[in-house]
Amino acid sequence: MFDIDTQRWTCIQESSDPRPHTNDDSNSALGDHPRPRLGSTVPSRRFGYVSVVHNNKFVLFGGFDGSRWLNDMYEFDFETKTWTEILARGQLPSVRSCPAWAKDETHVYIQGGYDGVERKADFFACDLKTYTWTEMPCRGTPPSPRYFHSCCLYGNKMYAYGGYSGSERLADMYAYDFETNHWSEVDCTNGDCPSGRSSLVAQVYENSLYIFGGYNGVHVLNDFYKFRLKPVSVPPPALVQDLQKLINRPELCDVTFLVEGKEIHANRAILAVRSEYFKVMLFSGGMRESIQMTCGGSDMDSDYSPPIELKDVSHPVFLKVLEYLYTDSICDTSLEVGVPLLIASERFMLDRLKALCEDNIRREISVENVIGIFIASHR
Repeated sequence: MFDIDTQRWTCIQESSDPRPHTNDDSNSALGDHPRPRLGSTVPSRRFGYVSVVHNNKFVLFGGFDGSRWLNDMYEFDFETKTWTEILARGQLPSVRSCPAWAKDETHVYIQGGYDGVERKADFFACDLKTYTWTEMPCRGTPPSPRYFHSCCLYGNKMYAYGGYSGSERLADMYAYDFETNHWSEVDCTNGDCPSGRSSLVAQVYENSLYIFGGYNGVHVLNDFYKFRLKPVSVPPPALVQDLQKLINRPELCDVTFLVEGKEIHANRAILAVRSEYFKVMLFSGGMRESIQMTCGGSDMDSDYSPPIELKDVSHPVFLKVLEYLYTDSICDTSLEVGVPLLIASERFMLDRLKALCEDNIRREISVENVIGIFIASHR
C-alpha cells in the first residue's frame, strides 16, 4: 500500500488465522471467492475483462476465456449474491480483451483492446443505469490502436497512457475532452519519464496521475511515477495591492501626520526605507526630542506618538506621496495634483516620483495650461 501523503510504501500482511471458515455469508474474511446462488447465470472464466462496481453491483464486460474473445456483460449483486447476464442495448463494442476503462458516477468508458486479430482504437460509453452503449465521436488525434493500457478520468477529460501496439510498448499519453469530443496528445516528455510499458496501474489523486509498474517487454516493472495533470496555479502577485491597503489604516499604522488639519496614518518602517527624508524625520534623535518638547516633555506617554504636522503640502497631494512610497507608482494623477506633487517630490527627495511627475506633465501639457504650469513650477 502506498500512502500518497507520506510517500511511503507499506507491506500489507495477509491473515494467518488458521481457523476454518464457517460463515457462508462472508466472502472476504479468509479470501473466499463469491458463491453465486443456484440458478444464477455465471460468466465463463476469463481474463482481460472490464470490471466496475456500481450501486452495490459488480459489473463486467468482455475479456478472453482461453478460446474466444467476448463482449458479453454480467452483473453480480453483492446483497443477493446472484449473477445476472445483462442484455445490453445500443452500439455494443465488438468482442475484445484488455481494453482500458474508466468509470464516473453514471458511465463506464472503454477504449481500445484486442480481438485476436487486431488492436482497437475505438471508444465507447455505457450508461450503467440502462446498460445502453454509445460509440463516442472521436475528433482530433486519437491514440493509435493498442491494448493493455490504462485510462483515468480527471475533470472533463479522460487520459489514456501506455499500452502495447503489437510491436512496441508505448509511453505516450492522450486526453479526450468530453465537451468537444476531441482527442489530443499530451506532452509528457518533461522530467523523469516512464519507459514504454503495458499492463500498468494508473490512478488519479488530487491533481496528478500516478503510474505504477507494468511490463516493458523484457522485465516486469515496479517503478512509480507521478504526472501533474493540472499545472500549479500561481496567483498573480499582490504585494503592491496589499501594501497600498496599509495607507491611512490607523489600526495597522504607527505614525500619524497632520495635513491641512486632517490626520493621515502611515508606517514608520516603510517610510524610512523608501525615503531618506522620512528616515531622518522619524528616527533622528533631534526630531524625537522636538516632538516630546512640543507635547510636554517627559510627562507624555512613552507609547504615544503625537501627529507630525506637515505644512506646505495639501492633503490629497500627501496621500499621493504615500501611494508612491507604498507602491512605487502613481495613477490617475491630474495636472491639478501632478504639479504640486512634483514640488512635493522635490521637497521629500523622491527622484523617481519627480521623474514620473515630469513625464506625466510633459504628456498633458497644452497651450491652455502651459502658463499655469510655468507659474506653479516657480513658486
